[in-house]
Amino acid sequence: MKYFGLALLLLIQISSFAQSGWVRNKGGYFVQGSVSAFSSDKYYNVNGELQSSAAGTNFNTYAFKLYGEYGITNRLTGLLNLPLIKSNGLSTTENVYGVGDLRIGAKYQITKSIPFSFSVEAEIPTGKGENLATHKKANDLGIREQINLPTTDGEFNVWSTLALSSSTKSGKYYGSIFTSLNLRTEGLSHQLKSGVEIGSFWFDKLWVIGKLNFQESLSNDPEPVPFLYGEGSEFTTYAFTAIYKLNQHFNLTAEYADYAGFITSQKNIYDGASFSIGLALEY
Repeated sequence: MKYFGLALLLLIQISSFAQSGWVRNKGGYFVQGSVSAFSSDKYYNVNGELQSSAAGTNFNTYAFKLYGEYGITNRLTGLLNLPLIKSNGLSTTENVYGVGDLRIGAKYQITKSIPFSFSVEAEIPTGKGENLATHKKANDLGIREQINLPTTDGEFNVWSTLALSSSTKSGKYYGSIFTSLNLRTEGLSHQLKSGVEIGSFWFDKLWVIGKLNFQESLSNDPEPVPFLYGEGSEFTTYAFTAIYKLNQHFNLTAEYADYAGFITSQKNIYDGASFSIGLALEY
């Protein structure tokens, strides 16, 4: 069943691997590097209102991310996700640079006949949640003001995920569903995230994947912190991913993602499309 192996490879090659029911074989490993970009001037506040004051002032963010996993046993896989370089900025400010939060954990496959898994990942801050960006122009007093655009939220949190997956006998089609709970510290609101994805294998070289996710805050009283902390953030996203097999071990990946106005409307978030490309190595 060569296509089943390719379906498993697919789910390893994207950062949502922890959100599937599959695990890696013992001793197997995988590394992926990817770059992503996002820009928007449409900001929804914590009440879900589109802020007209944000119009014409773009928020821009770019990142280079490393993702890796290793088969500790045939049922247990180690996971690591690190935005190694992040850049945040507004069209009115200079860009700031830093390292994103380190996410590390493990996934255990509860059943193999129907791939069903449970994963726990700790998200460890790489800073105190401060990274001041200076405005390009001085205000009326001749002072170039600063705004906090952190690349880390400065708080420790833990993601717990249940995921269920299945593929056809040919391995040309698969589907996954998941639910995650994010327990946060420093008084920030806990979060619930769920989603579904389906994939299809074309021309013996190309995977095409569709995803739909939504996130809700478990508190109606968000803390007054910078929006990049994700405090009180709610949204629905959809995405399309393509994975092209260069050879047995190397693969190119690309993804387009955007927000949607159903299931959960946008709160405390910029609304717009993001793009990413990457290169994956697997043994």
